[in-house]
Amino acid sequence: MATGNMTVTTAANHIGEVWPQDVIRAEEFSLEIAPRVYRKWKFAGHGDVYHIPRVPNIETETKSASNDVTMRNYTDTEQQITINIHQAAGYEIEDITALLSNTDLSMEMKKKIGYGLGRALDVQLATYPQNFSQIQGAYTRELTYDDLIAAWTQLANAGVKLQSGCTWFVSPGAYAGLMKQEIFINAMYQGQNPRAVQQAQIGSILGAPVIMTNLTRAASAGQSDSWLQDQRAIGLIMAQEPKVVTEYIAKALANVVVGSQVYGAAEVDRYAETPGNITATDTWAVLLKTVA
Repeated sequence: MATGNMTVTTAANHIGEVWPQDVIRAEEFSLEIAPRVYRKWKFAGHGDVYHIPRVPNIETETKSASNDVTMRNYTDTEQQITINIHQAAGYEIEDITALLSNTDLSMEMKKKIGYGLGRALDVQLATYPQNFSQIQGAYTRELTYDDLIAAWTQLANAGVKLQSGCTWFVSPGAYAGLMKQEIFINAMYQGQNPRAVQQAQIGSILGAPVIMTNLTRAASAGQSDSWLQDQRAIGLIMAQEPKVVTEYIAKALANVVVGSQVYGAAEVDRYAETPGNITATDTWAVLLKTVA
């Protein structure tokens, strides 16, 4: 006759292990860049190089009596965007795996394909600011208000109004640096409820919204290519929006799912306001070197 208490050891065959109907998904960053670049140039259904001609301001003159007006003629340049970026992500899942899995793996991975393609697009767009000719800040420190004013001045000198389609894109480290500054936390400047303190929100600076993105380019560890841009500073043409195709492979008894996108993007240069100027420059944006 057995005596004693039942324990987890003696009852081991009656105690099961449980896998809840849930998963812990990898973190996904907010995708902020692609919606805020210039996307009005559309894919025509064919062609890999898109040409957008530039038009300068015409020179004027004071007309003298009996003298003809000078006829102006300019040899214009063009902006090119090449459709040459094809990105894809996919998976293959065997029937037996889908049958036995406690998780709907196909559904989970389809969602990750969507995020992966969106992330890849933002990462690509974040590579262009490194080539901006107008630069403020330094990789060794946080941004200062003087840096922001200097960037605002560079765009203002080019005729850009920050209230009209401009955005500050900054790394988490740069955003944190801004929240330390008196001008964003002192009630003298922000009223009695500074959002930088209460809600970790900067809002707008000098007329443009401040957007934090985790996907700024890192020139090196701990560094960030943050930037200020007019929407028109980076042009994006989506030849194929994210598209998912599926195929069943009989001999493998498996479903294949692949998502892909095709696009071209470029830094956009324009002529300055000066009448007769036909030298295109990138006066729509400013690189902000700072910490990550």
